[in-house]
Amino acid sequence: MKSLVVVESPSKAKTINKYLGKDYVVKASKGHVVDLPKSKMGVDVDNDFKVDYEVKNDKSLKELKQAYKGADKLILAVDLDREGEAIAWHVAQKLGALTEGGNPKKGHDVERIVFSEITEDAIKEAIEHPRKVDMNLVNAQQARRILDRLVGYTLSPVLWKKIMFGLSAGRVQSVALRLVVEKEEERNKFEAVEYWSLISYATDKKGNKVVIEIKEKEDEDDEEQKKDKIDPKLIPFEYIYDSKKKGLKDKKETEKIIKEIEKEHLIVEDVVKKESKRNPKPPFTTSTLQQAAVNTLGFSSKRTMMVAQKLYEAGFITYMRTDSISLSKQAIDAARKEIKSKYGDKYLPEKPVMYSTKSKTAQEAHEAIRPVKMDLEDDKSFKEEQKKLYRLIRNRAIASQMNPARVETMTITAVAGKHKFKATGTRVLFDGYLRVKAEKQNETILPEVTKGDKFYHKEIRADQHFTQPPARYSEASLIKKLEELGIGRPSTYSSIISTILSRKYVEKEGRYLFPTDTGIVVNKLLVSHFKDIVDYDFTSEMEDNLDTIADGGLDWKKMLKDFYKPFAKNVKETEKTITRDDFKILGKAPKDIKCPECNSKMLIKLGKYGRFYTCSRWPDCEGILSMDGESQEEFEKKPTTKEFQETYMPAPKTEDERDYVLKKGRFGEFWAHPDYPKVKDARPLEYTKKKRTELFGPAPKTDKGDEYLLRSGKYGYFWAHPDYPKVKDIQKVKKQPKKEEDN
Repeated sequence: MKSLVVVESPSKAKTINKYLGKDYVVKASKGHVVDLPKSKMGVDVDNDFKVDYEVKNDKSLKELKQAYKGADKLILAVDLDREGEAIAWHVAQKLGALTEGGNPKKGHDVERIVFSEITEDAIKEAIEHPRKVDMNLVNAQQARRILDRLVGYTLSPVLWKKIMFGLSAGRVQSVALRLVVEKEEERNKFEAVEYWSLISYATDKKGNKVVIEIKEKEDEDDEEQKKDKIDPKLIPFEYIYDSKKKGLKDKKETEKIIKEIEKEHLIVEDVVKKESKRNPKPPFTTSTLQQAAVNTLGFSSKRTMMVAQKLYEAGFITYMRTDSISLSKQAIDAARKEIKSKYGDKYLPEKPVMYSTKSKTAQEAHEAIRPVKMDLEDDKSFKEEQKKLYRLIRNRAIASQMNPARVETMTITAVAGKHKFKATGTRVLFDGYLRVKAEKQNETILPEVTKGDKFYHKEIRADQHFTQPPARYSEASLIKKLEELGIGRPSTYSSIISTILSRKYVEKEGRYLFPTDTGIVVNKLLVSHFKDIVDYDFTSEMEDNLDTIADGGLDWKKMLKDFYKPFAKNVKETEKTITRDDFKILGKAPKDIKCPECNSKMLIKLGKYGRFYTCSRWPDCEGILSMDGESQEEFEKKPTTKEFQETYMPAPKTEDERDYVLKKGRFGEFWAHPDYPKVKDARPLEYTKKKRTELFGPAPKTDKGDEYLLRSGKYGYFWAHPDYPKVKDIQKVKKQPKKEEDN
């Protein structure tokens, strides 16, 4: 008797194939075999939300059909979440084995198996305990997919008409965008306040004259270097400020205090020792793994999930989409065995540590993410990124079953005249779960002192600071916020962030996310006219409804009807009231920027190729300026200026000897055919030989002595063979020019 086992990926098929005998054929669907069409909505809202699914992967489906011809049984072994359940249902339907309601057709034997780890025991256990396809999970996935399609395909045309063609709106992604925009608005409203810090680096021995240093606007880097130069034997006593203040008000107040204390000794007034416990964190969920990988490894959430997927499919970790923090008894026993063997009894709690999930988004009763084998520290097959993520997962799982760390905090309070100072030190009494990280713990050891002991100023340092605006969201903190609000689920966090980045609504600066002008205007329109779509509570409620559908407590089509009817009506009515230019105004231009036509004030407006200045009297006055204050007239005269002619080669000519015209586009200036855009012929600006050599050095030459041409690509400038791309020969440019030089 032959059985066809269907999984999602070839690598997963390869791993499972090792554990099953010759009576099983394991094939991959390579993800979804069907999906909604891209060219149309694909959902008939007037016919009970009937879905027009299209085959997405015809090659994979043909292979599955061929394999199923010689099989007696169909075993659906795709992932154990809603997405996996939907894939199982679609595959079985396309193979003609399952009805739309999820029941096997006559003459077909269909089983659904699930497992959270790809090991021989887990696979065989699953084979012995099959179940039917869970239509509640399928319907929850369908409802989410259709809901997102309804929002996207209904709202996106509004954005095309009222802002710019090509924009799109998503249900959950729009809420994430709103969070990023609102954080930026907070930062823009923030007003920095000056304050000063004051530290006395003191010793218990009388010494030389006190060194006093008062610094304004200290750089963080400089501050770190400065700390490195301070004698580590000195004790840092920080000035105790008024409880309502962050620090001293200004330089004048700081200098006054320094004068009052520099000849005074520091006399110990109180010594407090406090012992505390640091408990280990629970094993990883999808959300906490993504946050930790962003913060610790510098991975994006998308990269984290891709690497985790590979580790899961190769059989090294349990399923990576989960919001559970619990471990199975088998996993706990394995972790305790490893702890005892490697670290000893003192690191092992008397009883296993049990964690219960309290997350608002908790749903399926999966395990937390953990290694399949607790005693496996590494594997030769791991690539570097897999090794890093695996160790992060393993360390967290094992640490979760270890004893807490014990830390002693010691605080010395001292007075210098009427002014109070404090010095704080920490000492690790027992490293506990921290041991598994094999990292040196930072300690500040203070000497044993008693009340009345004296310390003497060695160096007094004062630094100027300014309060900082609230930090932008990183991928990690945005995921944390979405989870707190109950928006999105483990399988969606990565795609939410990837979507707003790919749409260019949000960009990254280092680790942090900030909204683009396009993102700001899209959010402005959605918040102004479609409040429900970007409302945090409403979006969270929709997620709860999807969970209820998955549990069998809500009819999925009723949920869609209740949502779509008022939503579609609102879109239709609102579209009539929105003025095209209402949302393109980004703010007022600086006072010194005046309209070149009527001398009126100007506004900053978003256009197809970015920001520009427009007259505040538009449309009565059509005066515009580029963001560098350049008028259209000045731009048109630019090719005739000496600076331009020394920098660039003359304009190309048409066959009838007309000059090409200078234009400005999304990626900068270019030469365009005089009849552009009717004649779609655009050419890049070419540097003069003198300017090119000045910026990039001499051009390399071919064997025949012909110079390579300077070209720009995705990663900057490069030298290309004169017959490129026919002759695929390129050379690196030794140094890329600075942005201000790069036109």
